[in-house]
Amino acid sequence: MVIHSVTSVPLGILADRWIRKNIISLGVLLWSVATFFSGLVRNYHQLLIARSIVGIGEAAYAPSATSLLSDQFPEEERAGVISKFNLGMFAGGTLGMMLAGVLGTYFGWRICFFIVGLPGFILALLSWTISEKKQPHHLDIHIERESIHSIFKSLPYIMILTGGVLLTFTSGSIISWITIFMVRYHNFTVSEASLSLGSIVLVAGLAGIYFGGFLADKFYRRGIPRSFVIGIGFLAATPLLLIIINVESSWALIASLIAGTFFMAWYYGPVVALIQDIVPSHLKATAYAYYLFFVHLLGDTLSPSIIGKISDVSSLKTAFYLPIITNLLGALCFLITTRIIKNNKEQFQAK
Repeated sequence: MVIHSVTSVPLGILADRWIRKNIISLGVLLWSVATFFSGLVRNYHQLLIARSIVGIGEAAYAPSATSLLSDQFPEEERAGVISKFNLGMFAGGTLGMMLAGVLGTYFGWRICFFIVGLPGFILALLSWTISEKKQPHHLDIHIERESIHSIFKSLPYIMILTGGVLLTFTSGSIISWITIFMVRYHNFTVSEASLSLGSIVLVAGLAGIYFGGFLADKFYRRGIPRSFVIGIGFLAATPLLLIIINVESSWALIASLIAGTFFMAWYYGPVVALIQDIVPSHLKATAYAYYLFFVHLLGDTLSPSIIGKISDVSSLKTAFYLPIITNLLGALCFLITTRIIKNNKEQFQAK
């Protein structure tokens, strides 16, 4: 995650200057090679290096891909398009975790890396054939640097970064520890908890991602910033998170997880579209790359160990109150962002 965060920024800046489909293709190729070789490692340090290289490949992907998509579709459809794009990554990540447990049990962990690495070579070649008509911008280095600095003078962008860090801390905490929570407090086995969570995330998460993008675009066409949908989604999830950590019934736990996952998943498409709404067109990939840098480095990179430490000192149930607080604060950040953008119409012009 550290390597992914740090390399997102230079690769995002590169995406605003170079041909994005080439960056996507090379990124997919790099992470596929590194994934394949993860199955060949002989010691911990070799595995660490291989996984770090995967982080570089992934850092090349999202800023370039989202910027490319935003140029191919009208701005009033941005959140919906990027939400559909996120469906693939969300479904792939969830299925990967579920299938790895099955494949690893029968074939060993090395074969898992071979299986998921090989298709990437084909996808890298296909990515190179994407048609892209990029409008070059002719800014010298000084103007370019000042232009990048200007996004950090934007109050809406700072609020988005702050809210993103808080909400990523929440999601990182829950993703890392919810399986252990279900085992410890609801007597699930690890396999039962993993299968239940995977099914919940796959169904409720995908539905939430799609609906969030649809809803954000609908509000956007009525002049309401996409930050509103993000804030409302996480605000609705806050009481559900409280229910999750306090309920005794396993069925009530599952129901709350389904509803909470649905509302929290609204975020994926709208947040990317929101960033692109408030920054200049030649900085779409750069602004999103900086967003990824901050939210991962300060959010889900730190959250698992912080929750673990609180759990050691007190209990996991007590530790889970922290991501509930960050979830509420993150929701408020995006609702405040909505008010800031609405009060400054010039900030809320489609780019």
